[in-house]
Amino acid sequence: MIAAHCFAIVSITDKVIMNTLGLGVRSFLLFIGFQCFVMCIAICIFVPFPFDIDFDIYVRGFLMGIMWGLAAPLIITAIAREEVSRAAPIFQSYPLLVVLLAVVFLGENLSQYEFLAVMLAIGGAVLSALKFTDNKRVKFSEVTLYLVIAIVLVSVSQILLKTVTDELSFWHALVFRYFGMALVLMLLYLRKSYVFEIYYFMKKPYASLSLTIDVGAAVSASALLTYAIAKGPVSLASAVVSASPLIVFFMSVFVAAKTPWLATEQLGRNVLIQKFIATLMVVVGLTVLAVSSI
Repeated sequence: MIAAHCFAIVSITDKVIMNTLGLGVRSFLLFIGFQCFVMCIAICIFVPFPFDIDFDIYVRGFLMGIMWGLAAPLIITAIAREEVSRAAPIFQSYPLLVVLLAVVFLGENLSQYEFLAVMLAIGGAVLSALKFTDNKRVKFSEVTLYLVIAIVLVSVSQILLKTVTDELSFWHALVFRYFGMALVLMLLYLRKSYVFEIYYFMKKPYASLSLTIDVGAAVSASALLTYAIAKGPVSLASAVVSASPLIVFFMSVFVAAKTPWLATEQLGRNVLIQKFIATLMVVVGLTVLAVSSI
């Protein structure tokens, strides 16, 4: 549950950094790449890799990190373009696919109640993606496709993570994740203009504080989730963390109502009811999956 709170904080601070404080999406992704590279080096120094690792473990670990690196731009772009309280339930439903993949590839079982929970959570994710226009037309959020692709990438990555942690410590699994993300993000966004944008952004009021909070929460969340997956069923670990959309909902409503930091969040009564019901459906469905996996 600590990881769920950390993921919620990351979602809120990501939104504030890009939309309120004004750091560009690509520059922010480059900053994340730098952050991952530093963490990768730091862990390797203090927890060296053993020499007797099979080559296929390196391949699986490398692919896991690459998938996270490919998913990151999709997730960050979605957060920048959409209300964070609407995007969070959609993306955090990825344990649904993790559960299904775990059933197929890891031999985990899915009962009738768990199947109903999956359907409930899927319904919540779809409801969160729906937007009702003034002329009573219904459309999907423009970032839905981004998040669906990210869900597939992250779900496969979580399955690979479980196979890696069966052979290595969760610290080494973190290295693979950070290395893959750093490689992808720095190859895509390492440009002089983005580096300078980060440099000038750091001079703004609250910029350093917001980035520090974001980095601390992101590192804590990824480490806790990796540890949980290493020590328990992948479906249980992923589902418990997915309580974060409900935390994001209440945090975003509070911040948007009391501060100017989340000005793009819609606080209309009907929209709040829709987002709350959608978020609750996702969280309840995933909680049932988590409890039934114990």
